[in-house]
Amino acid sequence: MVRFSERLLLIKQKHRILAFLLIHCSCLGFSQQKDYDHKKFNREIQKLQEEMIVDISKANESLRYLDHKYKDFHNAEINYRLTIKKIKFFSSYGDYARVKFEINKAKRFQFFFKVKKQDKLYLDLYSAVYESLGHDYDILVKKASEILNESSKSDTYLLLQCHLVLCNCYNEKGEFGKAFMHIEEAKKLAGKMSAAYRFQVANSAGQVYFFSNYIGKALQEFRFAKKLAQFNHWKYAEQYANASLGEIYLYTDQLDLAKPYFDTILKNEKATELRDLFQVYGCLEHYYELKKKQDSSYYFSIKRNEVDDLLENLRSENLVFELEKDFQTESNQYLLEEERSKNQQLRLILILILMSIVVIISISYLFIRQKSDSNRVLQLQKEEIDDKNKEISNSLAMKESLLKEIHHRVKNNLQVVSSILNLQSRNVRDPEALRILEEGKERIRAIALIHNQLHLNNDSAYVEMGNYLNKLISQMGESFSSYNKHIEVKVNVEKINLAIDYAVPVGLIMCELLSNSYKHAFSDRTEGVIEIELKNNPEKSLNYELLVKDDGVGYNGEIEFLEQSSTGVEIISAFIQQLDASYSYTNGEKGFGLFIQFGIDERHSKFN
Repeated sequence: MVRFSERLLLIKQKHRILAFLLIHCSCLGFSQQKDYDHKKFNREIQKLQEEMIVDISKANESLRYLDHKYKDFHNAEINYRLTIKKIKFFSSYGDYARVKFEINKAKRFQFFFKVKKQDKLYLDLYSAVYESLGHDYDILVKKASEILNESSKSDTYLLLQCHLVLCNCYNEKGEFGKAFMHIEEAKKLAGKMSAAYRFQVANSAGQVYFFSNYIGKALQEFRFAKKLAQFNHWKYAEQYANASLGEIYLYTDQLDLAKPYFDTILKNEKATELRDLFQVYGCLEHYYELKKKQDSSYYFSIKRNEVDDLLENLRSENLVFELEKDFQTESNQYLLEEERSKNQQLRLILILILMSIVVIISISYLFIRQKSDSNRVLQLQKEEIDDKNKEISNSLAMKESLLKEIHHRVKNNLQVVSSILNLQSRNVRDPEALRILEEGKERIRAIALIHNQLHLNNDSAYVEMGNYLNKLISQMGESFSSYNKHIEVKVNVEKINLAIDYAVPVGLIMCELLSNSYKHAFSDRTEGVIEIELKNNPEKSLNYELLVKDDGVGYNGEIEFLEQSSTGVEIISAFIQQLDASYSYTNGEKGFGLFIQFGIDERHSKFN
């Protein structure tokens, strides 16, 4: 009994010392908190916003400087506002992994201070833009409109960003009247702000007018943007304006007017952003292709791929795992500061509670010792399991990243093969050999398009067929533009995701059938319609249905269509067998069509 009392007294003394040390450390941490100059910080944020428009490299330096400058302040509000600007910055580079991380980081910062409604609206807007990723414009329009109505009328910057987001959405939807309305509202706001925002609005207006085919107005806006850049000595912004003007002239077939702008950019590549160089190299590749100078076209194709790799490397350098580690350290620090900021009365109450707990724990110690040992063993096992789960998660993330990189490299290599075929075709005089090379190039481009989709998708195992088929149709329409025919392609494709083993056969079957229609179906006229449908009927065993038909002259061959000896028909027949599909024809005066049914299990498809 005496031994037990002595041990209990010793435990009480140890816990009193521990409580004293905790209180002392809390007081020290509370006294070390720093205040900051709010007006100066707001001026720095304003300057950073303008730099993100006219000089992205300088904006990157400013972000690093502000991060370092305010690191020791441990202020959640500062870090929240800087994180909001990082979301905008990384969006401009297309680094969506980092954007997602910064959005989650900003959301967690909200737990450490009372966020003002106006500051929260910025995060809501940028989160909505990221979550849509250029697909669901109706939801983004609704969210941006709500933020526009809720925002303070004195916050012209947020109002401007809302109008520009809505303008872009309506532009993508083809509702140009509404896009023009929001551009005019943005111009009114920018007129009250600095030149950088007028430059931003002019560029947005130029893009809207260009896509709505108001070429004169588009040129006027980009020229105005260039004058602003020259007057303010914004070298990077001036190069961007030159690239935009050159692109308009190029795609309106005014090649001689486009070339000087691209030459101006190439003379001063060091004052040009990588993303703008990527755009210019692509334009020059197209320019020399139109000029029939295949060597130069191939050269700029290689340059564009090199810049693409540089941009990919820049995005890869932003290691999300390292940032998560840094953020965990910061969030622990904020939690500690929050605890230290409690008043003396709360500390006293806490001490009394701790002392009561110590007494209870000390009395109970002898009775729960065995259970405690068991808990420690279980805890060690849990930690081992957590470590293994973390290793598995890291391994899966790395494999996903490597798979995306493989698709990216395969796409680039297929583009190089296509460019080599272009060079080869220059020396071919035999029309039949030239036709074979062109058909081979179309098939390579169709496969490259699949790998490009897999590289860009969040899920690199599946291809979203609606988006892929629309791009394939657009790509083939450009290839057959020299036929001088107005062919309308109507597409009705459900939201279907297929694994690459099925996406490639479907894509190449589509490629061959479209090519056949373009070449043979409309030989007696200049207009026609091609209809494409891809549906999922889960009630059937052959649950996927593909239909490609045209309203052309029909098929008048003496043998069955799929029994012809041409390479294209053999490809179609081979892939129908690979899919284990059934097929049927529609043929007559109203045209020719091929209806294919094939089955896929759930492991190789996703139907949304």
